[in-house]
Amino acid sequence: MPSNNPHSKALNQTNTAGEKQITSLEVLLHRIMNRIRQSLELPAILSITVAEIRGFLETDRVKIYRFDTDGSGEVVAESVDKERLPSLLGQHFPAQDIPSEARELFLLARQRSIVDVGTQQIGLSPAPEADESIELKNDIRFRSVDPCHVEYLTSMGVQSSLVVPILHREQLWGLLVSHHSLPRQITEQELQVVQLVADQLSIAIAQSTLLEQSRLQAQQEATINRVAKLLHSMTQMQVQQALELTVSALQGAGGRICITPQNPAEKAQLFTTGKQPDTKQGGKRGKRGQGGVINSSFSPLEEHPSWREWLRMEATVVEESPVWVVNDLYQAALQSDLAQAFLKSGIRTLLIVRLQYRQQILGYLSIFRNEIDVETIWARRPDRDDERHLSPIKSFEVWRELKRGQVQEWKTTEIELAQALASHFAIAIHQYQLYQQVNALNANLQCDIEERKQAEKKICALNAELEQRVQERTAELRRANRRLLEEINERERALRDRKQTQASLERLSRQSELILNSAGEGIYGLNCQGKITFVNPAAARMLGYGVKELINQFMHEVVKHSKPDGVRYFLEDNPIYATLQNGTVQHVTDDIFYRRDGSKFPVEYVSTPIREQKKIVGAVVIFKDITERQIIERMKDEFVSVVSHELRTPLTSIRSALGLLARGSLNNQPEKSQRMLEIAFDNTNRLVRLINDILDIERINSGKVTMHKQICNVTDLMIQAVDEMRAMAEKAEIHLELTPASVQLWADPDRIIQTITNLLSNAIKFSPPGSTVWLSVELQQEGKVRKADCVEKNKFTTSSTSYLLFQIKDQGRGIPEDKLETIFDRFQQVDASNSRHQGGTGLGLAICRSIVQQHGGKIWAESILGKGSTFYFMLPISQ
Repeated sequence: MPSNNPHSKALNQTNTAGEKQITSLEVLLHRIMNRIRQSLELPAILSITVAEIRGFLETDRVKIYRFDTDGSGEVVAESVDKERLPSLLGQHFPAQDIPSEARELFLLARQRSIVDVGTQQIGLSPAPEADESIELKNDIRFRSVDPCHVEYLTSMGVQSSLVVPILHREQLWGLLVSHHSLPRQITEQELQVVQLVADQLSIAIAQSTLLEQSRLQAQQEATINRVAKLLHSMTQMQVQQALELTVSALQGAGGRICITPQNPAEKAQLFTTGKQPDTKQGGKRGKRGQGGVINSSFSPLEEHPSWREWLRMEATVVEESPVWVVNDLYQAALQSDLAQAFLKSGIRTLLIVRLQYRQQILGYLSIFRNEIDVETIWARRPDRDDERHLSPIKSFEVWRELKRGQVQEWKTTEIELAQALASHFAIAIHQYQLYQQVNALNANLQCDIEERKQAEKKICALNAELEQRVQERTAELRRANRRLLEEINERERALRDRKQTQASLERLSRQSELILNSAGEGIYGLNCQGKITFVNPAAARMLGYGVKELINQFMHEVVKHSKPDGVRYFLEDNPIYATLQNGTVQHVTDDIFYRRDGSKFPVEYVSTPIREQKKIVGAVVIFKDITERQIIERMKDEFVSVVSHELRTPLTSIRSALGLLARGSLNNQPEKSQRMLEIAFDNTNRLVRLINDILDIERINSGKVTMHKQICNVTDLMIQAVDEMRAMAEKAEIHLELTPASVQLWADPDRIIQTITNLLSNAIKFSPPGSTVWLSVELQQEGKVRKADCVEKNKFTTSSTSYLLFQIKDQGRGIPEDKLETIFDRFQQVDASNSRHQGGTGLGLAICRSIVQQHGGKIWAESILGKGSTFYFMLPISQ
């Protein structure tokens, strides 16, 4: 019988309303987070966030306040409802508005505050820890609010406020603030939603930072490539164009390259662009020559004694590095006349890089920057001593502060870019100087040859005159002596020529023998009948014979020359026979040779005729085993096929889902329309993961990713990895059990955490609900490694005596024994369909293997079908 108790009906209605509110909050939170994830650009993400939060809380203003390094801050995003409160977007607030004690609470305790001006109460609530649920830490403790805080908010026209900190890399990045012009209470559920959005903003900030770093790195690499192309051109070194590109890339107002002369008699070469120091001497200035060179009658600035002495005294960026950075010439110990030369031209900051190739100093690259004006918009004047603001905490009048003559400091990335570009300049200048030296030597050699020819002509003339005189006086004696001398000279010449010819033949024979014996490809010679006349050791080794065994053998019968399909050639159809018959050069790939033991291998060969007096007397055949090449090409084809299939599958799903939505087939079916959108969104995420994993593994294997190794605590790495995977484990109802060991390890912490999280992710995906995944580590000494943990010891350095053995064990379905090795290859999965359902790309284990190998370690797996799998990876503690 239904109950007629009115209290029961009211309770049921209250519970139903609460459940609906929780459901609407979850839907709203999901929508807000999805909109945040739709963009990688931070300004767009922040604008979306404040609009959504203001709509959710229904307050008058929501803003995001970002801290500067000096403690002051700026409103970088804002949403205001119908101008009920004035806009603060783009305005700065002094550091004293948020005391350092409050900033420490925001950072260390992640303190959240709720202020109600009407009740003079402030509610404080610490954010939950990483291993605690939000529901357990939403207790709000109220106390009386500070009168100064009430006065501050009242002056802004605010009656209630909510402040939630935003963290980035363990630092206080900013605040998420909500203001309302009327009293309003903030519920615990609303605080939960705002906290979750703030956590998502931290992730979005990290992703945006990585994106900006990637863009900057790509831009710098493009600049380096363009400058290198100009400097290392095959026609002429384009220093002027490279200098202009360098100054533009470093945002300089001007720049110059001074090439110091290698010969004291020569003058320095100077290339300039943009603003230059005013170094007039005697009313004369240098004239620009070809290619931007300044030819001056006086020494350039870089050869000034005071300049060189200043560089020796001035500290470099890094000890013993040839880079000087002067952010402010007013604070530099530069001689007054040189400093004035820069300041008169409006130059305030300098970046100087010495162009050096090995131990040779080739010159200097200098980049100049002007001083700038910095304008800041303050929400209120930060100067408390200003008579116009006797009570600054009550005044929020907008104030524009203009600081003139400010310096543009050089960033670390700009200094590194300048060093890289200077290296290319130094190499190009060194190569150009070598080229000039070679040309000079060639010219001198040509002069010597001409002088020798002239001397020979004079000697010949004198000899002719002398012979004429001797002939006139002693004709008969001359004839007799001439015959005798000619006979002696002819005999000596014949003997000398014979010795030289014999020595040349011996030397050529020895060189030919060494070349044949050293060649890695197979080489053999045939006479016109097809018999082997010579063969090198590489050919005999590939065919399984000795060199002497092959001499005078018919090569066609020895190698059983066959076509790519295995059908043997008839002698008259053999391409090598065609070379012997008509002298055509044959270049053939994919033919088959047979070894002595009967095994076959694919070859690529070239047969060239040997001619003597325009007759074909034989042929030379050069061949090589192309087995590995075919394997690599087949692996490449398989890789392309797998990648194209992995890309085509999610693209097909996305296209089908979007096609149905575009045609309007599901306009009257909102649930199916939502499902189609979810399918398209999931497949888009899969494409992004797949492409990121492919790029990640290629960068690691090609050496483009540098391992930033340092001393790490293994326990900290394991705890951080488990914390990152805990949410995924709780969703899958998997229990994570950690057994750490307090050991110091020399490794890249980010890459080791990436390896552990990848292995934990696989274990969670393929484990049944309610099961346990264990993560443990053991310290093992060399010589005490268990049989199941044996690795190739020669892959570790000989100085390593201790190893760390990591184990990730699950209770999943297991891996077949024939798959235990192949699962570490790209796109190799035990069950591709299920892995795709789990969101895998097939590259996680391949990335793990690349990271472990980069650390000098080994990774492997053991499994029993139906009982679970255990993944091991072993790392040396120190290098």
